[in-house]
This record gives sequence, structure tokens and C-alpha cells, in this order.
Amino acid sequence: MELIRLKYDGNIYSITDTLPFSVAILDQIYDGDLNLCLEDLGGTKIEPDLETLKSLIAAFEDIVEPEIYAPIEYLEFNEYMNECGLTVKNFARGTFGGFQDKILSIADRGDYESAQKFLDLLMDANVDKATLCELKGNIYLEEGNEEEGIRWLQQALMIDPSLLSAHSFLGQTYYNRGEYDKAAQYWNREISIAPDHLVTYFMLTDAYIQAGRIDEAMNVLRTLSQRDPSNILTKAEMVELCQKAGDFEQAGKIEEEILNSRPVYINDVEVWAKTQFRYGRFDTVQEQVLEFLKKEPEKPELKMLLVVTFMKLKNCEEARRLMKSFEKGQLWYFYGKKELFNEFLTEEERRQCGIL
Repeated sequence: MELIRLKYDGNIYSITDTLPFSVAILDQIYDGDLNLCLEDLGGTKIEPDLETLKSLIAAFEDIVEPEIYAPIEYLEFNEYMNECGLTVKNFARGTFGGFQDKILSIADRGDYESAQKFLDLLMDANVDKATLCELKGNIYLEEGNEEEGIRWLQQALMIDPSLLSAHSFLGQTYYNRGEYDKAAQYWNREISIAPDHLVTYFMLTDAYIQAGRIDEAMNVLRTLSQRDPSNILTKAEMVELCQKAGDFEQAGKIEEEILNSRPVYINDVEVWAKTQFRYGRFDTVQEQVLEFLKKEPEKPELKMLLVVTFMKLKNCEEARRLMKSFEKGQLWYFYGKKELFNEFLTEEERRQCGIL
């Protein structure tokens, strides 16, 4: 029904009560592609609205924006669909990209029921079913319904076994449930598809350790170390695992590799430094940390290491200056590193640089 007629620059635009719905369709389902939208919806009740939109877009900026139609929730969307005689099957060329983002935002605010209803609606649309099943599974997991979450994620993998995030989420879910063997299965599959997912190697290692499968955990770390020989964190994990297994000879060999190396990645500096500290190589650490600080001058974890080296190399004034700088805005970080100071500084050294 026509509500008003807008006259602008010699043109007249018919504004109806369904025009906001048409903007939502164009934005949420067709990513703003009016030509595709008209190809699908020509001859339907909202074709006149789309033609009006075409004219409005030519005359004005920022017409196809959420502010024009938002909020549009599940019940409103269904009412508009019924009023206009449409179903999601009408949107044959639609990507529904905007709706997938919308569903996630609905779930983020805790309205899981509405999010799932939207997903059920999209099951009849021309949308990748594996992606929809994965979204349903993730939302169920977020809601705390693990069984349904697992069921839908597994269904997603039956449709598309290459869905990396589905493998990852299932691995994490089973790990949180204490089912470490199952977690390892999914993380193994993830790595087989994406061998560059380095974080997953560490998660898989942890799952094997928790399951008591130490040899397999070590094999994962060896594989990771072979893929990236410069990764010191991997070697440090191998040292710790060898020590737990009682293989101190192998642990010593790998630790020697760390001692004779130099960190390439900034995330490796701290674990590398701790190994050097245990052998009294404070000057080596200070030299390397100062080099990294030239590239990343505001990294607090690097400055914390300098507190130790300054104290050990009798530069108490610099150590106190660094500790004062943390008091001004990063005191929280200091408390997270108390273990570092307790391990490598004596009580007297901690007192001298202002930690005690």
C-alpha cells in the first residue's frame, strides 16, 4: 500500500509500507546487487518497490543501509514474506551473506531460538547446506547444548568433510568434555587438510598428553619442528615432554639446540630466554631482546626479560626504571610475570629493583 509520494528534483517516488522490506531483501540476501534481485523477483508483489529503489539509488546516496529497515527480526521477516507472497525459494540467485552475519549477531546477544529459526528458514534457500549445519552446530554449542551442537557439526562434515572450523570446534568440544581421543581424531583431520594450522599441532599434542599417548604427542611435535625448524616453542615443548617421559638424554640434546639458537619469532623470545637464563647467559638474552625491541619497542614481555638481565648484569638503575614504567599503566602485566622474577631473581635482587 502506498503511504506517501516523495517528490524530489522533478521526480516522484512511491513509498509503500513494504519498501523497507525490499531494502532488507536487497541488502541482506543480494548484497546490494539490484539486477540479480530483479531477475529473481520480477513479477512478484515487490517488483514495484524494487523499481522505486532503483530510482532512489540513482538519486540518493546510502539508500541500501540497515538503518533504513533495521531492526528486522524473524517474526517481522515472516510477516513481510507472507504479505508479499514470497518464500526463500524465490531468492534463487541470493547469497544470503547478510543474513548469515545477522544470525550470528542474534546469537551473540543470546537469542538462540530466533537464530535457529532463521537458519531453519534458510535450509530451503539456495545456501550451502554444510555451512548452515555448521552454523547451527556452533550456535548450539554457544548455547550450551553440546549434544545438538555435535550432531549438527558432524552432519556438516558428512556434507563437506573439508570444513576446517567444524573439525576444530568438534575437537575443542570433545577436549572440554575430557574425551581426548575423540578430540585428537578431529584435530588430526584438521591438520591433514590444513597442515599450516600451527596452533592445532599444539592442541593435538595436549590432547595426546591428556590421553596418556606420549609417543604420539612427541611425534606431533617432531612433525611440527620439521615443518618449522626455527620454532623454539616447539622445541621447548619437546624438552618438557621428554622430561615427563624420563628421557633426560633426549631432553638435554633438544635443550642444547635451543641454547645454540637465536629466536626468529617474537613469540619465541620468552621461552628461549628462560632456557638461556638457566645457564646464566643473561648477556646473550639482553643483546637479543634489545634487538627485538628496536622492531617492537612497546612489547611488555620483552621489557620484563630486561628487568632480569639488568639485575643480573648489575644494572640496578635500569631495572628499577623499567619497573617504574610498568607502575604507570601495565602493572597488571607485572603480576602475570611474577613467576619469572621469582624463578630467576633472588629475594634481594627483587627488593633492589622494586618488586618487593
